[in-house]
Amino acid sequence: MKSIAERASYRVWPQGWRLLVALLLAGSAQAAPSAPKGPSVDKAELVKLPKGSDLKPTGPVTLTSDKAELVQGNSAVYTGNVVLTSDTLKLEGDRVELKQYPGGQYEAKITGGPARMNHAGNGTENPAVAARAKTLNYDSRSGVLDLLTDAYVLRGTDEITGDTIKYDVRERRIQASGGDGGQVKIIIQPASNDPAPAPAPATPADGGPK
Repeated sequence: MKSIAERASYRVWPQGWRLLVALLLAGSAQAAPSAPKGPSVDKAELVKLPKGSDLKPTGPVTLTSDKAELVQGNSAVYTGNVVLTSDTLKLEGDRVELKQYPGGQYEAKITGGPARMNHAGNGTENPAVAARAKTLNYDSRSGVLDLLTDAYVLRGTDEITGDTIKYDVRERRIQASGGDGGQVKIIIQPASNDPAPAPAPATPADGGPK
């Protein structure tokens, strides 16, 4: 049978260990203060990169020409040095047949010798696009430009030729067709790895030693 002292020590030691552990934990918490929080950062901002869709035409459209004729309530014909521009898209030709729709949308048929299109770019991933053909059909509602007859597209340094080419302005996607058994021709320029030539040494202007 255990003595009173033995029974007392049995009851006291577990409480002493719990108190010692609590003191050690409290001391470690005070010795390692939490790091200050920095400003919150939106993850979307860290991975945000320019996209082709950022360059789709927006805002008002300006049209200039030598002559204009109203055909119907929502249609008009423009002739002579016709230029149709928005913030990122430019269409040029000798004649433009324009039909307007609600919400500032429109459909344009541009003809010329040739008719031309220029679409702005924003870097190597989305280079500028230039195109030409005898006829351009552009519908702002779908964002699709059809190039008909002797179509040519220059995307950065790459060239595409065909009888007809479809260019999706919003997605910057190009589809070409040879037409009547013809073929599509694509020229892809390789990236240049040649170092820039060193500048030529300056020539003394006073006739000094060379």
